[in-house]
This record gives sequence, C-alpha cells and structure tokens, in this order.
Amino acid sequence: MVDVGCLAAFDHLQWLRTGASAAESLNCNQSTVSRHVKKCQQVFGVTLKRKAAEWHLDGDTTLLCAERHVHQRYRWDFDRTLRIDAQHWLRDSYSSLRIDGWQQGNMNYLEYERPLYLLQNRIIDAWLCSSPDHPTDPSLTTIQLCSMPSYLVVKDSHPLAALGPSATLADVRPYPIQPLPKDSFPVFQSVLESLGLNATLDDRLPASPLPIEDLIVGIASPLTLGMHGPGHIVLPCELPILVGVALVVRSEYAEHPRLRKLVCDLLGHIRSVAAGLHTVTILDGAALPLNAEFKSLVS
Repeated sequence: MVDVGCLAAFDHLQWLRTGASAAESLNCNQSTVSRHVKKCQQVFGVTLKRKAAEWHLDGDTTLLCAERHVHQRYRWDFDRTLRIDAQHWLRDSYSSLRIDGWQQGNMNYLEYERPLYLLQNRIIDAWLCSSPDHPTDPSLTTIQLCSMPSYLVVKDSHPLAALGPSATLADVRPYPIQPLPKDSFPVFQSVLESLGLNATLDDRLPASPLPIEDLIVGIASPLTLGMHGPGHIVLPCELPILVGVALVVRSEYAEHPRLRKLVCDLLGHIRSVAAGLHTVTILDGAALPLNAEFKSLVS
C-alpha cells in the first residue's frame, strides 16, 4: 500500500512526537516527513490528532495494522533498523548504550500506556520496562534481565535521616511516599499499600520547618539512586519486593536470532553498569520468556 520510507515517517512522528525528531532519525527533512504523513492518512483513511503531547489516530486502523505487520516482519527478517524504547528511570542506565541495528527512542515515558500501545501496534519493536509490573498480554513475551531490591530514600535534611539505622517503617508511614503514575505499577503499589505507605498527607505528619516537597520519601533501586541526586540517603527499611529490568517484544519474535543478540547485548551492558553493585542480580537465563502468570517477586 505504501513503501517502507513512507510508513516509517508516519510511525516515527507518532513515536518520537515531533516532525523535527522524526526527520533527524530518518535522515531527511521535515517536509518529507509531512508529505509521507499526509499520504498515509489518505491511503489508510485515518487522521492524526495531537493530545497531551502524543499523537493519536482516529478512524478504522484495520488496513494500517495489516501494513505495519508486514513492515515489521521486513525490519526483523531483512536486517533493517529496529526500534527500542524505555521508561524514564532506565534512561540514565541505557542512554549511553548503542546496539548495532537498533535505534533508541526518547526513553522518557512516565506511564506504561503509551509505550505499550506503540509495541502492540508495531510502531516500536522492543520496550524496556520494570518487573514485576510488566505487561502479561499473551501476544507479548517478557524477558527479565536483572533483579534488585527497592529502597526508600530521603534527603539528608529529612527528619527520618536523623534516626539513622533505627528508622522503621512505622516511622516512615506518616510521611508521603513519592507518587507513582496512575495504574502503571499495580503490583508495586499494592506492596506499598500493604505496608501502610501512601502518597497522601497523613494527619500524623510531624511538624517540620521543611517544605512538603522535602518531606517526601522517594523510591529507588541500586540502578536509579543516582536520579535522586546528591544529598540523599537510603533508609534502613527493607521493602519486601524485588524489582528489575524487563525486555518486552511481540511473541512472534521471541525466538528470532536478532532478539537473542539484543538480549546478550543488554545483559552485557547491565553487567557493566552494575559492576560493584552486589545487590543487582544479572539473570543469565533471561532468554527464556517469563511465565504469563508471573505476578510479583513479593517475599
């Protein structure tokens, strides 16, 4: 229906959000992207509309989905560039990674709905997210690359920091926990709730001269501690859940040689990033898909 370059421009605009980013990625000019986008809308009978910084389609996408299926198979089987994206908390760990044959996206999603849509609709080919809150869609295969503990962190000026190693979860409960994107982490959220931790202000919150933003208790892992910046400490309150990095692809490519190479490259990168962090477990058996019934690693 349309050639590879035409559909690539149409999908890159939706993926990378702007015509300038799409043009740079495809090594063309913005007028070429605009021309291809217009043609795809005409051919497939759909309309692109921008809502809250993302592009959304109106119209019957049956024909477009069929075309994307063909083009994705072509990318995988004929060594064309594949597309990978990730959540924002993985950006620091993976932005420096360059994998032959793979192109990175913006790597700045706060929620799961959009990258999951891009993967399900074959706009991207792989997605790095967090376990245990990875999707369990049977059309997708999830491969866990590593696991690690999750931490509670506060600024060193926080009242909890003064308690040192004696701080307990009971001490933490009155303070607001860093809010999580709505509906994105149901497993992790359920653990926090079971511990009596939530993002709302508590009537028991001790009086403090600090602004409320300095009283928030953050959430981190060994690989994301750096995102909190200097002047933060890890509280001695262990959360009963392991988290990790998970790679998600469409199940039809779960045995593809290019996926096996991607997994090897990602594992090698994680080993490098996590060097010296004994709390990070690299899962060398990660090439095996996780069971779709896997829900959490809550102890």
